[in-house]
Amino acid sequence: MRRLGGEKVLCLRLPNDEYLAFDAVCKERGYSKTGKVRELIRGLVKEELQSVKLSAAEWRRIEAGIKEIARGEYATYGELKSEIRKKKMDYNKNRK
Repeated sequence: MRRLGGEKVLCLRLPNDEYLAFDAVCKERGYSKTGKVRELIRGLVKEELQSVKLSAAEWRRIEAGIKEIARGEYATYGELKSEIRKKKMDYNKNRK
């Protein structure tokens, strides 16, 4: 079972030259830009998380999230977009 709404959207702005270079590397290697950014973030988190001071509750949520991902309990970007679109339509319908 996949839970929608458990993901956050990250908007990233890059200088044009950095974007073009990143885009070129991704195209050359066959990487998805989104997938590569996720991979880079996960690598950073694995390296740095142990030194970050978190509460016990935050650690439990992180560990639970990691287990959900390992079980395949996550939403794809397309599913998330569809759910957001549906919620917007429901919200607009209820406003009238």
